[in-house]
Amino acid sequence: MSERSSVTIAEILGENYKITNIECSDYNPSIDGNITVTITVTDVYGDAISNESVTVTASEGNFTQLNGSSITAAATVTATTNLSGQFTLTYTCSEWGLITFVANNTSTQINVQGWRTITSTSNLELRANGTFAEVRLHTDTAISVTTDFRSITNWIPSDYAPKMPQYELGDYGGYMVRIDNTTIMYRSLSGSMTIKLYATFLYRY
Repeated sequence: MSERSSVTIAEILGENYKITNIECSDYNPSIDGNITVTITVTDVYGDAISNESVTVTASEGNFTQLNGSSITAAATVTATTNLSGQFTLTYTCSEWGLITFVANNTSTQINVQGWRTITSTSNLELRANGTFAEVRLHTDTAISVTTDFRSITNWIPSDYAPKMPQYELGDYGGYMVRIDNTTIMYRSLSGSMTIKLYATFLYRY
């Protein structure tokens, strides 16, 4: 009669006995939004494993809450599962593109998208979406424009400057607006005039 082994399946499988799952509340979130990342640890039978320490890492950006409570913002957080084998993290979507979350031998990705206002004044607005920048010029009152370029210098942050000068004709060709690196310039094409300026640029940065 052969003897039965007293070795448990957990001992045979080792760490493979534990299964880690990463679930995100949104896999295509908007920039500057928040999502919930839920970590679940079960055994091979699907039963929850409590009091399990798990380290979770984001490739970019930071986690800002653990189980609904604020924590020091960090890309790597170690937490312990509850009786349901879970804990939750709040992730702030501060960077565009694919973000990878890793926990134990499991990973998943989200794709952060959307537009963010970079800088804004009463007459100018700059937005970006990780690939393109949009600049809007809209003076509320009429201004004096001559055939000499007048400049609004260093208004566009260098990280969002166009790779080459951008031009737009306004008011049926009556004036020109130009973006050159971080500077916006405008001029009349034929004599002096007092007008409101309107221009919209869309370019890769």
